[in-house]
Amino acid sequence: MTLELWNTFATFATFVVIAATAVAALVQLRHARGSNQIAALTELLSASSTQELPTREQVVRTEFAERLNDPEFRYQILNPEERTPEYQALMASANSVGNYYENIGLLVKQRLVDRDLALDLWAGNAPTMWDRLARYTAIIRQRDDVSTWENFEYLVVLSQDWSAAHPKGAYPAGARRIALKNEWLEADRQYAASRSSA
Repeated sequence: MTLELWNTFATFATFVVIAATAVAALVQLRHARGSNQIAALTELLSASSTQELPTREQVVRTEFAERLNDPEFRYQILNPEERTPEYQALMASANSVGNYYENIGLLVKQRLVDRDLALDLWAGNAPTMWDRLARYTAIIRQRDDVSTWENFEYLVVLSQDWSAAHPKGAYPAGARRIALKNEWLEADRQYAASRSSA
C-alpha cells in the first residue's frame, strides 16, 4: 500500500472516531437533560403536594376577589410600608401561588421541562389561578412593571391553547376507556332540587 492510501484510511478512521464521540456526547446530553427535567418536575410536584400551596390556593380562590374590592387593600398593595398583618398574609398567599406558576412557566419557556408534560399537568389549574390573580397582577404591574409574572402569563396562554386543542382531555386516542356509572345521579339531582326549593 502506498503512503497516500494509508493516509486516507487514517483520515477516515479519525473521522469515524470523532463522529462516534459526537454521537456519544449527544446521547449523554439527552440523558442529562432528562435527569434535570425529572428533578425539576419532582421539585414542582413536591411543592404542590405539601399543605402550604393548596392552602394558599384556597385563600386565592375564596377570599382574594372580595378583598380586592376594598380600596384599603388596593392601597396597601401599592404602598408596602402601610401593610397590615392581615393584608400582608393575603398578599403572601397570592405571591406564593403566582410565584409557583411563574416558576413553571419559566422552566417551560427555557425548555428545561417538556412543554406537553407541563401542560398535561397544569393546563387546568394555571388559567384558574391566573383569573383569580389577574386584577392583583394589574395593580402590581402598575406599581412595578409589565414583566411581573410574565412567565405565569406565558404558561396560561400555552394552557389555553393546549386546552382548546384537547377539549376532552389528553387521553390517548384509540385507548380503551373504563365505563363508569354514577349510581347516585338521580338521588343527587333530587337532593339538589330539594335544597334549591327550600
